[in-house]
Amino acid sequence: MISRNNLTQKFQALIDEISSKMAENTGVVKDKVTEFIEQGLPPVQSDAVIATLNGMVGDSLEQRDSRFAQKMQFRDQQQTLSDDPALLSLQLPAATDRIILCVHGWCMNDVQWLRKEHDHGRFMATFGYTPIYLRYNTGMHISTNGEEFALKLEALLAAWPCAVTELVIVGHSMGGLVTRSACYYGKQLNVDWLDKLTTFITLGTPHNGAPLAKLASWVDERIADAPYLKVLSKVTEIRSCGTRDLSHGFVCHSDWLQDEETRKILKKRPTLPEGVACYAIASCLGNNFYDEKSQMLGDGLVPVSSALGDAETGHIGLDFPPKHKWIGEGINHLDLLSHPLIMSKIKEWILDNTIQPFDLTEDPLRSGC
Repeated sequence: MISRNNLTQKFQALIDEISSKMAENTGVVKDKVTEFIEQGLPPVQSDAVIATLNGMVGDSLEQRDSRFAQKMQFRDQQQTLSDDPALLSLQLPAATDRIILCVHGWCMNDVQWLRKEHDHGRFMATFGYTPIYLRYNTGMHISTNGEEFALKLEALLAAWPCAVTELVIVGHSMGGLVTRSACYYGKQLNVDWLDKLTTFITLGTPHNGAPLAKLASWVDERIADAPYLKVLSKVTEIRSCGTRDLSHGFVCHSDWLQDEETRKILKKRPTLPEGVACYAIASCLGNNFYDEKSQMLGDGLVPVSSALGDAETGHIGLDFPPKHKWIGEGINHLDLLSHPLIMSKIKEWILDNTIQPFDLTEDPLRSGC
């Protein structure tokens, strides 16, 4: 068993080596950090720590086939859902024909949708929706995750215990970008689930990107209880593909395959999915979102204009309808997962677009397929 003192010594040795290698090759530094994670950390880590590791260096963990790499899977927060029809029926005996799919953000996982005893997906089960959750490696390219997401969702819905009539997707932070990417590649792949998608809601999603300084600060706060992981945020040059994509708002392979000069040219980006009611929620820490400084600060991680996908320098607007955009005051990035006002807007928008209004006298637990 690795003692805390031994771990601290290993960490300090890594810092010393990184300091000498940084000027030579940042790729070497990233390899050293990944090696430390793989060989220096105890084999058992909390879900939260693993999610943070994946956000910061998940691309390298995947390349090494590390035990810490977070594989993409659909879950109900207790089990990984199968795409075998018979097994899925056993896993979800009360599945309904309406699905709400929650897609988590950067450095997080599916379990973390539960915050302050609230979960947006579980809440909508009250109205007849079956909540499911995507878990994925947030250090991978957003477009890589998006394309895999599109294919895996097609397989899951093909195995669903009954014919799906309605699909709702709620994406928090990076989850909104991964979902937009999935819609883009899903259209190219001619998937059937896009025809079922009725409502798509993004919560604090950096459609226009998020400042790297804010991303690093946010990680600092999340790993405060694991100081030996601070190297992942302090050495900014080792940031993952997913982190870089998040800072720019990239959702397509072509975005990150281009060189820096090409990316400076204003280019058309994928539109919102056609025939789908799309909504964007932004928030600011202050109590006056008309204040310019409050808008720039946003929820502490994502500026208001970015969360709303507004047109600005280097970005064509996503054109969310004005009535489909909402700004909350005094709400930080993580509180988007639990704040009562956010919960209320999600409920309002989903039920406004439901194909078949839910009968409140019906017991959702008895309304399986």
